[in-house]
Amino acid sequence: MGTAGQLIVGRYRLVRALGHGRSGLMWEGRDTLLDRPVAIREVLLPPNLSETARLRLVQRISRDARQAERLRHPHIAAVYDVVDEDGALYVVTELVPSRSLDGVVSGDGPLPPAEAARIARTVLSALTHAHAAGVRHGDVRPANVLLAHDGRVVLADFGVSIPGPAGSLTDRGAETYLAPERAGGGPRTVAADLWSLGATLHTAATGRPPAVQGPSEEVPGELRAVLAGLLAREPRRRIDAETADRLLAEIEPPAPSRPVRHRPGRARRITGIAAAVLVACAVGGWAVGGWAVGGWAGLRPGEDNRAQAAASRGASAPVSPSGTPSVSVSASASASGPPARRLKLKWHTSDAGWRAGVPRGWTREDGPYSTSWRSHDGEAVFTVEVTAQRGTDPLAALGEAEEILRPDAGTYRKLRLRTVTGEHGASADWEFTWTPRKASPRDHLARGVKYHQYRRVISTDTTTSVLTWTTPAAGWDALRPTLVKVLALFQPPSAVPTPSAA
Repeated sequence: MGTAGQLIVGRYRLVRALGHGRSGLMWEGRDTLLDRPVAIREVLLPPNLSETARLRLVQRISRDARQAERLRHPHIAAVYDVVDEDGALYVVTELVPSRSLDGVVSGDGPLPPAEAARIARTVLSALTHAHAAGVRHGDVRPANVLLAHDGRVVLADFGVSIPGPAGSLTDRGAETYLAPERAGGGPRTVAADLWSLGATLHTAATGRPPAVQGPSEEVPGELRAVLAGLLAREPRRRIDAETADRLLAEIEPPAPSRPVRHRPGRARRITGIAAAVLVACAVGGWAVGGWAVGGWAGLRPGEDNRAQAAASRGASAPVSPSGTPSVSVSASASASGPPARRLKLKWHTSDAGWRAGVPRGWTREDGPYSTSWRSHDGEAVFTVEVTAQRGTDPLAALGEAEEILRPDAGTYRKLRLRTVTGEHGASADWEFTWTPRKASPRDHLARGVKYHQYRRVISTDTTTSVLTWTTPAAGWDALRPTLVKVLALFQPPSAVPTPSAA
């Protein structure tokens, strides 16, 4: 077994053990080449295997992990690498700060039916994506469903399923999540993964896995149909993914047509920070895919809403900002367009502590959760939202936002979606163009007009900031130098020790 501090294949350092499960020992690790945190699964093979059986199992796990490397989905813990050192096998994956569904149910009790259905439906979307790519999970269970601190639901441990007869598994109780045909030594299949999803949903809603005969009497009425279909003992009698998704969607509360403002003191759950990043497309009056003004309010209890409302008020100082860019910026230029120019800027310091350089003469618009500046012609807008949300993964949040946006964005083209290096905290940028399917004067969008947007998410120890710059695509190049300067000058609250006023 590995030891803390050990360097694997000259690249991956084992930092600390996180836990021991069916497929081996999980480590928090560090990719020293890319200088990023990772999770490292040290695969522990069953004892007493013959050399031939051991070699076959290592080859199978390596092959499965390589296949899982191809999967890119916001609800799948990414597999980065699989390496062998001195006969030991290590699978390197995305490190997801989270609690497992198993831990949440054990510590907090069963989930409400709608919440359990939401989580199961999200896991189903990950499985459907993997199945379409020819990948089977083989070990779907609550311990492998991660409820990330940034709000995502993530399915982990693709590619490291280790077969074994019932009762021989490393972690007690894991066999209860294997489909009946797999417990008898059968292969991993789509139907078997769906049975395991049903068993996981059963635990989420009742606090315990299903009995051999199927769903227990304590299953909430809303979930009985979908669980009966998923937990059918014979694979041919099980419902398929499409039917399961439809039944789960009937349980999960529908998303509102526009974000809803909540009274102070009321908290609500939301799929995650990424859903709010999507809504942030619309702050300041711009809407994408039918979403209207609302922003990050859904992420916070009422007491944070009051603090956020203060962020809409602040002072502007008519000076020309200067300073060192906090993050490198390389916004795309189009092939042609009006001559580029950089507008004169002035400082705006918010009561909430953040500071931004904004174009002089642009009209300021204070919303309940954001502050925006609009150009004289109303066609360009810059918006800042700062929330007390902590632990955000900027790239994951933007990636999930993209997934939600694309079906409703009309003509969509991604120009960049990547992590960027900055002095203020973890940051990621998303740049894209789109033509709205729907538009109205209220949205400040025109149907059939192509728009260009640049979005940055900055995560610090205490806040998450979203900066959004939107213009018609035809006018993008003319304002691009201004965007570069505005992004470089922004300072989140942690970078402004003493808020100033004009």
